[in-house]
Amino acid sequence: PYGDNGTFFQTVPLIQRSIIKSTINIESKLDQTTIIANYGDDITLIPNTKKSKIDEQQKLVFVGFGNIIPEKNINDYKGVDVKGKTVIAVLGAPESLKGYDMFDPFSKVKNAIDQGASGLIIFFPKGLFQNMIFKQIHGFTGQPIMALADTSLGDDMFEFDLKIAAFSKKDFIKHVFKQNDLKLEKELRKIKRGETVSMELNSTIYCSYDVKVESVNCKNVVALYQGTDSTLDKEYVTIGAHLDHVGVGEPVKGDSIYNGMWDNATGSAALLSIAKTYKEKLISPKRSMIFVCYTGEEKGLLGSNYFANYNNVSNGKVVANINIDMLGGLFPTKDIIPLGYSHSNLSDAVDYSAKELSLIVDDNKEEENEYLFRSDQASFLNKGIPVLNVANGYTAFDSKINAEKEFGKWMKKYYHSPFDDMHQEYSKEAFLLALKYNFLTVYYITNLMDEIKWKEDSWIYKKYVLKEE
Repeated sequence: PYGDNGTFFQTVPLIQRSIIKSTINIESKLDQTTIIANYGDDITLIPNTKKSKIDEQQKLVFVGFGNIIPEKNINDYKGVDVKGKTVIAVLGAPESLKGYDMFDPFSKVKNAIDQGASGLIIFFPKGLFQNMIFKQIHGFTGQPIMALADTSLGDDMFEFDLKIAAFSKKDFIKHVFKQNDLKLEKELRKIKRGETVSMELNSTIYCSYDVKVESVNCKNVVALYQGTDSTLDKEYVTIGAHLDHVGVGEPVKGDSIYNGMWDNATGSAALLSIAKTYKEKLISPKRSMIFVCYTGEEKGLLGSNYFANYNNVSNGKVVANINIDMLGGLFPTKDIIPLGYSHSNLSDAVDYSAKELSLIVDDNKEEENEYLFRSDQASFLNKGIPVLNVANGYTAFDSKINAEKEFGKWMKKYYHSPFDDMHQEYSKEAFLLALKYNFLTVYYITNLMDEIKWKEDSWIYKKYVLKEE
């Protein structure tokens, strides 16, 4: 046991904020006309983390895509005063910016706050995926918002001081534009071409709701396997996986239980299997190993953030983190994609396991940039600790399979849905292969490596270890 007071459990104190649904009122008013936005059907809200009650009325300003990109000479806020007002921003970017990721809502949030806005309503402009995207977002924001009680451990992902923070369906915005004698589709065509059409509307948004704030304790599950080398036993390698998923959410085809088989029962099962193998085969690692199942990954990497900052390592230090998230896949692949590979010499461990299993290492920078900070390894990167998260690649053994396309289909149909369960198509062979390369990677790090160190040209090393801007 390596948790609190000699147990396997580490308490993670959290603050839970939830909007009291019976108190919600959202309306757009102009003269004698009123447009009501129904919570959960037309609009969803993120509760303000600093207030227990919101009662706002603000002028509305349309800011197109809400982008500010100086190198492209783009500023959608140019010519409009948004201070103290609620801005309406479209999720996306003009056709000319296909190389930019403008579907990140947090970039819209940052721009709105930097320009002095007090509220932000984002909507997705394409009708085809409206319901699916809205359901996914409301399924997340409609749940209580969780944050670490210890605010010194970093900003809550939702800790931005907007009085109104919302995601709406396109139809609500369309009605607001009609209320102002404007045609939304006409303005959308303009901004898609790259035109700036930002303007203040005559409508006023009214938004009020109460927030329930509670203290909640969750738990990480933690165990130690002590190293045997008189020096290296003071170097701790954490092997982790998140044990949570979405829980009970919006029903889909009558099913409201979001099981999370692939995401991330696979990772939890793999962690247990690796620990069991070390114990049953009497493997004596030189470095000490901490096995930890994190809580709250889906709520903002909460459990791993807490553990990275508070653990029982007092006679040494954590030198590496291996994160296992969504292991295996729909079919075995010839290649693996190791996130973190290019940043430290933990890459030697990946090369070792790949060679043992005749696998190809795909040092996929695009994949790494997209996902490296989106799972629990990010909590350790922030502490300056080298990490790895090794996943299946996109080259299937069966040449008839377009792996990337099939994974894309799975993401649309199963990801964060009730149907990520034991009834879906999932390859036991792919899981076993992934389990083997994770085991061998861990074995190399704990038993065969000399010094674990960063690569000096790594931007992560420069930012989080050297503290360079």
